[in-house]
Amino acid sequence: MRDKITAMHEIDMSADELVSSLLGIAETEPVCILDSCGAGHLGSHLLIAGIEPRSIIEFSDNDPEITLSKFDSLLSGGEALFFSMSYDFGMRVQRIVSRHPRGVEPDLFAATFETLLIHDYESHTTYFAGDDQNIARLKRKLRLAIPPAGRGSPRITAASNFTKAGYLQAIQAVKEHICGGDTYQSNLTQCFDIPLGSEASTTNIFLRLRKQHPASFAAYFKRLDSTVISASPERFFKLQNGRISTSPIKGTRERGEDSEHDERLRRELLESPKDIAENTMIVDLLRNDLGRVCEFGSVEVEKLCDLEEHSTLFHLVSTVAGKLRAGTAYSDIIRALFPCGSITGAPKLSTMRIIDDIEPTPRGLSMGALGYYVPGELFGVPELLETSVAIRTMVVREDVATFNVGGGIVIDSDPESEYRETLTKAKALFSSLGVGVS
Repeated sequence: MRDKITAMHEIDMSADELVSSLLGIAETEPVCILDSCGAGHLGSHLLIAGIEPRSIIEFSDNDPEITLSKFDSLLSGGEALFFSMSYDFGMRVQRIVSRHPRGVEPDLFAATFETLLIHDYESHTTYFAGDDQNIARLKRKLRLAIPPAGRGSPRITAASNFTKAGYLQAIQAVKEHICGGDTYQSNLTQCFDIPLGSEASTTNIFLRLRKQHPASFAAYFKRLDSTVISASPERFFKLQNGRISTSPIKGTRERGEDSEHDERLRRELLESPKDIAENTMIVDLLRNDLGRVCEFGSVEVEKLCDLEEHSTLFHLVSTVAGKLRAGTAYSDIIRALFPCGSITGAPKLSTMRIIDDIEPTPRGLSMGALGYYVPGELFGVPELLETSVAIRTMVVREDVATFNVGGGIVIDSDPESEYRETLTKAKALFSSLGVGVS
């Protein structure tokens, strides 16, 4: 077999046309899509996708070190990689024993590819990158793909693992832990299960979500027996050229009814002592986490409490970055940072134990991570590892969609407002599913 040759072949396809063709292929086989949707936040400007994976694994082990070793091995194989990591795997990485039985979500899902499809929203170009032996055949496959047929979204009902009263009581329990000095901020979530019926189409759910609520870290992973659909706005970490950065979100407001209302909400969020304090707490946590893998003195806060606008929400977003220490393994980064502090709270480990004690079910993929790795050599681009936090992210398995939504609870949190915030964050997913809330 001849050596692989790096190739880049431009094709005449818009981002929308590319997504439609990829989802047509996904009707019958595994496909991975990570899409910045042209939203443009945090410099994200690409759509990166893989079809015909060279390998797929869904892996779990009681010893997280075995899983981390497998992760390092996958990232050293010279192929592009798409992956997901469950929040529950993060519990094991941090040596926290959960009171919940192990769920069906794998600790690690990973798919490797020799060829990628890339759309650049800045240059409006679409191209194949990778092993040129595959490109001609994959190009034909893409052209012949039949886009998914449009379907309506029947009105269905979401059931939570909390009643409203139960969630309010859980907030009070968190406050009692805060008073006891066990935590300063805890990210409390509720989990929704939504029966979709056998006629439901995950491809159409993603198309609706992408159109109505474009997100910088949107994703569609057609896995072996489940599908991940994400509209995450939050970067977990990005590693490129030896520099690692993380961009936590803390502070949320729903968009207003008109431009004047929007402006009032912008000012309210930017001037909110509570939201600024929440964000700053997590920035401090992530500075400490990054300090475990970065050169001494290199970690800095590049942005603090910037306003970010989305179709249904305003968020406060900060960015912390540092220079990665030489010799640091990819698994060392996971040990130091995962799960992301923005969806645990502070201090991280004691707060994760509190969350596990209060939330009635395991989180699964929700609040975990989605990501991709491009080794560079075969794809004509610099080496890059990037992940998002798996918020606004559902897993569809056996015709049931499951996802968590939550928010940071601090001592002055108003329980009613916190409960409403969870529903605000669920709004985009509910809309894509045609959900009424019970």
